Amino acid sequence: MNRSIVKILILFTFFANLRSAFCYTLTSSELKSEILFKITPEITAQLKNYSSDFKINIYGISNNSIYTTEASKPKIEVISQNKNFSPNSYKRILIKDSNNNLIKAFPINVQTKVYGDVLTASKMISFNEKISSENTKIERREISKHLGKTYSKHIDGIVAKRNYQAENIIFADYTEKQTSILKNSNIDIVFESKNLNIKLRGRALKDGAIGDTILVRSDKYNKTYTGIVKSENEVIVRI
Repeated sequence: MNRSIVKILILFTFFANLRSAFCYTLTSSELKSEILFKITPEITAQLKNYSSDFKINIYGISNNSIYTTEASKPKIEVISQNKNFSPNSYKRILIKDSNNNLIKAFPINVQTKVYGDVLTASKMISFNEKISSENTKIERREISKHLGKTYSKHIDGIVAKRNYQAENIIFADYTEKQTSILKNSNIDIVFESKNLNIKLRGRALKDGAIGDTILVRSDKYNKTYTGIVKSENEVIVRI
């Protein structure tokens, strides 16, 4: 190896060391970790009423390191496109120096998978069939696209408003309260107070499921009252 080549190698090594001494090298793994650290609290807050079990994947970060002109670590800012949760969202990353000068900007794709215990069909459930513990089960499923649309426990008194195959998730939008009392049917009206409990025969003036508030009319007094459906034949009127 001649002397000129040796000198070039020495100079290259010198300037490489000089650069590393005065520049910060931001690796892709460090950048990804920093972005994940910044976006996790935001997603946690968005999901607080739904689930704490989720996994975040970030796409769009180059494998190449980013070199700065300063020895200190650059600022990393994450700009969200919206405040509401989305399982597939885009964010803008800004990398700045200590003087707030922009070093690099680029978009990333954030994909979040959310998991939770949900009610599923354990066997075929037909349209208008009663949903109960006999034909459903609780399973751990991904619910990223179904937040607020599922049941997390067994529910009594509802019927299916679509056909469900076995293993299908039961969606609240496709269920309905089971009608317990039909309009114009004969019922018991129970007048309740702290020290009083009187039962009279009457008639329902509208359909109602358990828990619904409906109008009823007593046979004895021919008066209309507002009561709460307690069972298939009983309405409670608070007095």
